[in-house]
Amino acid sequence: MTEKLFAVSTADALLIDPSNDTLVIKAKALLNSSMEQSMQSTDINAGRGSQLQFVYNSQKVLAFQIEAADFSPVYLALQTGSDIKNKMSKYFTEELVVFDASGKGTLSQAPIGNVYVESPANHVTKAPVGKEITDIAYANQELNVVYQYNVQVDELEIGANDFPKAYKLVLTSDIFNADGDKAYEQQIEVPRYKLDGALSVNLAHDSVAQFTMNGKALSDNDKYATVKWLPVNGTSVKVSSLATDVSEVTLAVGEKQKVITLGLRGGGYSNILMDNAKLTFSSDDELIAKFANGEITGVGTGETNVKVSDGKYTDVIEVVVS
Repeated sequence: MTEKLFAVSTADALLIDPSNDTLVIKAKALLNSSMEQSMQSTDINAGRGSQLQFVYNSQKVLAFQIEAADFSPVYLALQTGSDIKNKMSKYFTEELVVFDASGKGTLSQAPIGNVYVESPANHVTKAPVGKEITDIAYANQELNVVYQYNVQVDELEIGANDFPKAYKLVLTSDIFNADGDKAYEQQIEVPRYKLDGALSVNLAHDSVAQFTMNGKALSDNDKYATVKWLPVNGTSVKVSSLATDVSEVTLAVGEKQKVITLGLRGGGYSNILMDNAKLTFSSDDELIAKFANGEITGVGTGETNVKVSDGKYTDVIEVVVS
């Protein structure tokens, strides 16, 4: 990954309940998805002039900002630490009721308790009989009536002592090259992600309510998160040179030795094991030694060089056959 790359997309987010390995939510309409690492530093100064001798780092924190544009009741459930239950519940409704010449109006649902009639002058509390409201003052009018009735709903109770729990968080985003082509998928996996419990439902006339799933990574076996890059669209892992696990080999006639070829990627990257099927093996003198599929074979006495190449880089091994 040495070419110029650009992370220009927001991520898709998965939250998985580790207790039963179930997918809780898949968020694909995020406005923002960011990761920020912070830590405390303590300077140790000593000597003449109180020179800085050492910096002690501690309290590393890996925090995430995740903001969704779409709505899901699950967002509220996650941040409140409560479950959504389907149950019969009292529900407020408002409907326009037509009153006849006798002042009688009929509601569409059976109300629970009193109803509230919005008359031209004020709101009046009435005690209905069944679904009917009767008052001669309402004769031949259409009035709004507010009341409660029983109905099956999904219900979330925000408890005073309920708090969010930890989930596995997976964020997947795109990485593009300088030509604008998608080159990699980036995936950040947090084994234990603790939501911060912050909840804000902003219902405004000129905007869409946004919901956050902000939180912090909890330590899991001394690890906060793992970041992975998957090459896509023909992108290959680039190396800066090849190196074999041996530079000199001494063999008897007929003796064989396996050779491991590594691709060196430069600073910040560990070496990768090269696939022999994608390499070319050759010998300067096959009467002395042959080199094929990562294996050197002694053929006849003498000294020669064998080579391995990926088409761009080559490594050479000195071979002595006695």
